[in-house]
Amino acid sequence: MIESFQRLNYLFDPVLIVLFRLPVDPLVAYFMGMVLLVIGCTVVGELSLAGAYHLNRRHFAAINMEMVHQHNLSVQAIGMKDKASYKACNSLANEAFGRNFFSHIALFASSLWPVPFVLGWMSFRFSEVEFPLPFTVPAVGDTVGNSFFFIPLYIVARVAFAKARPHLPLFSRLHKAMKDNENQERLISWAELGKPGAMPGVASDVTCGVMPGDAARIQRS
Repeated sequence: MIESFQRLNYLFDPVLIVLFRLPVDPLVAYFMGMVLLVIGCTVVGELSLAGAYHLNRRHFAAINMEMVHQHNLSVQAIGMKDKASYKACNSLANEAFGRNFFSHIALFASSLWPVPFVLGWMSFRFSEVEFPLPFTVPAVGDTVGNSFFFIPLYIVARVAFAKARPHLPLFSRLHKAMKDNENQERLISWAELGKPGAMPGVASDVTCGVMPGDAARIQRS
């Protein structure tokens, strides 16, 4: 495994090192190259995330639709003072929320894979580059290396990219496609409860859309 990573380092070294050979002061070139690597990791990671979402778009649409639908039915049940139906639907909505949350966590993780490869390459190429600290930090020492600067820069880049994503040419379309895929039913807020016409389609018996077997499973839990 280590030999495989070493081969990758040698393979990509001629390409990546170009980013650090800008015609400026070596220290400035080092940090400018790191910034360019951070941007590259962010872009490649975001494209990987979009690809993973596209492959699993039906799954994400289904769990989001279930979460919103059960939530809406629980709100309707409260409006009709149907406590049993509210508890059943709210339980299903919470389960769907958990699945939706952890699915998106896994999706985000799919965008992080460039980081360990780049950090490994930087350790391979700049293993002797260290910056002294004015004091000794426990478990760190009195010097820091590539990761000390790369990781905070990467976090800043991801936050900035998330804010800029809706305005970037390619990524704005990807962002819109992801939102449209999950916006199949409008989420009813609790503030709308009791407002005339705010919850169209409310039947005289909500029943919360509980499928056969779900009610028994809820009662057992």
